[in-house]
Order: sequence, then C-alpha cells, then structure tokens
Amino acid sequence: MSPQTRDEPSTHRSLLDRARDGNDEGWRMLVQVYGPIVYRWIRRCGVQSADAADVMQETFLSASKSLARFDMERTGATFRGWLWTIAKHKLRDRQRAEAREPAQGNQSIEEIATEQLHFNDADPPSEIAEDIQSVRIRMLEVLRTSIQPRTWQMFWRTAIDGCDPGDVADEMNVSRWTVYKARARVLQRLREEMRGFE
Repeated sequence: MSPQTRDEPSTHRSLLDRARDGNDEGWRMLVQVYGPIVYRWIRRCGVQSADAADVMQETFLSASKSLARFDMERTGATFRGWLWTIAKHKLRDRQRAEAREPAQGNQSIEEIATEQLHFNDADPPSEIAEDIQSVRIRMLEVLRTSIQPRTWQMFWRTAIDGCDPGDVADEMNVSRWTVYKARARVLQRLREEMRGFE
C-alpha cells in the first residue's frame, strides 16, 4: 500500500466496523481508546483499582461477544451508552458475587450487605463531553501511528498548535494547499473513527 493510499479517508473503515468484523487490530484499538474511559467509570462507582481492571476486562469480553448486535442506527443509540450498559451489568454481577462470599477479616455480614456501588442506571458516571474529549485524544494517539509523519506534522501544527498554514508550508517546503489537504485528511479520519461513538 502506498503512503498516499494509507492516508486516504475513502479507503479507511471505521474502528467500530473493523472491531465488529472481528479485525484483531481494530478490536485492540477500540480497547485502547475506550478502556481507560470504562475503567474511570467503574472507579467512579466506588470499585477498587484491581477490581475495576477486572470489571473492565469482563466488560470488553462481553462487548466482544455482542458487538455484532449493537445497532448504532437505532434512535438514541450510542456506543458510549451501550458500553455503559454492559459495564453496569458487570458491576451488578460483581456486587452479587461479593454479597455471596463470606465475610473476611474484620468485616461483618452487615457491613458487606450495606456496601453499595454508586452509579446511576441511566448514564455513565462522567460527563459526555469529558468522555468524547478523552476518546478524541486517544483516537488521535492511535491515528498517529497510521499516518505519515509529515502529514501528521502538518495537521498537528495547524489544527492543534494553531499555526498559520502558510507558515507551516514555508517551514516544511510544501505548498499551502498541501498543508490544508494534510489537515483535512487527518480530520476526516478522526471523524470517521468517531462515527458511532458520540
């Protein structure tokens, strides 16, 4: 595959579609992007760090088995909401399992029975804007590995650093049009990858 083709939005399938089709790299990237968010949700529900990592793994294991049934075309459906529903069920499963275990150490049965996870049934325990920003940042990190370094540099200098495209063109000894095109390609890739997440 030529470097030019690798950057072309028309040849790129969304991350969610690749993961759904069983593409290992797509799935790995999906977990890399969304794993920290799911972990943060679980921790905000009052789960200890090691247990939160286990619940996160259980969440993604369940998601991998049911991703084909996720319908992002359904009104109001978002990947974030769907993933939160799975995480919520895994949290409840964990809570039920812990309630069946005998008291350990100095903990009484009454203390175990009164321990509750703190979460709202409807929404993840974080703001949607916070989660979307987190996904965008991680997605940019993932995309960077698949984009030519010069293309990435032109995008970063103009879209993130806020440099004038003409100045970047002069610095990199390319036309202004090349800088605009590089920025547009990366932004298009980001939009494609984000489709269905928000």
